[in-house]
Amino acid sequence: MIQDTKKAQGMPINIIIIAAIALIVLVVLVVVFSGKFGKFGTGVDDTANSFKNMCEIPGTSRECVSSIAQCTPDKGTEIRGIFTDCDKKSSGSICCEK
Repeated sequence: MIQDTKKAQGMPINIIIIAAIALIVLVVLVVVFSGKFGKFGTGVDDTANSFKNMCEIPGTSRECVSSIAQCTPDKGTEIRGIFTDCDKKSSGSICCEK
């Protein structure tokens, strides 16, 4: 008995359908996120600007202290600048990072 040795060498239809669906999903994701990245960047900039003149930033070891003696080299480092949150606590307080 002679068998037919000619078989199709193309891709199965299932792979073509899956690739088409994946491409559609990828296009939709790009469209959705491309408009949101600009807004995200603006939000990050706004948040950074709100902490620009602050000493006590969440997640850091900075704090406002009343004298330089509380911020000696063995206890911490003085951060120079004008910090609105230190001025609100008491006049003459400084920013110290421990």
